[in-house]
Amino acid sequence: MDKYELNIFDDKKSLNIITAISVIITVIMLIPPIWMDGGAFLAQMTDGGVEFRVTFGTILITLALLFAVFTFHEGIHGLFFKLFSPATKVKFGYMSGMLYATAPGEVYSRKQYIVIILMPFLLITAILLLLMFTFPHASYKYLLAIHTGGCAGDFYYVYLMLKYRNLKYAEDTDVGMTLYETQPNNS
Repeated sequence: MDKYELNIFDDKKSLNIITAISVIITVIMLIPPIWMDGGAFLAQMTDGGVEFRVTFGTILITLALLFAVFTFHEGIHGLFFKLFSPATKVKFGYMSGMLYATAPGEVYSRKQYIVIILMPFLLITAILLLLMFTFPHASYKYLLAIHTGGCAGDFYYVYLMLKYRNLKYAEDTDVGMTLYETQPNNS
């Protein structure tokens, strides 16, 4: 095989795999903090029964924090697209329930593309772990779990790049990526 194309929005099988990976990672990563907190972030037993801690306000704050984390995540992708190719035009968008960053038509070496893909996970994980131990708060554990699950698409891209080791170049596209054995002529 000298070429592999992934259109993440049309390839329902890949989209289903990514969704399943996301759910599995998120659930697995949520179990320890929920167990350690005894579910206290959701509800607490009182003399008068169960006191629920989740309010409309906490839901809104959580959604705003998640949006900020995932926006920052895509910004990191954009930053690394530019670091490896300063003249490239980076586009940001939202489609099929996913925020995304893309540098359409830009070709990167496999190593560069893997760095671009994994950097948001690595940096945000490091930041959340640092915050968790510097300014302890239960929310960091949950943000870390949900963000890691949200990186499933990135992990799937890396899996494909490792699966097709003979394909040494990655072209970023509006809808996914194309892997090539040799550097394509359009770069």
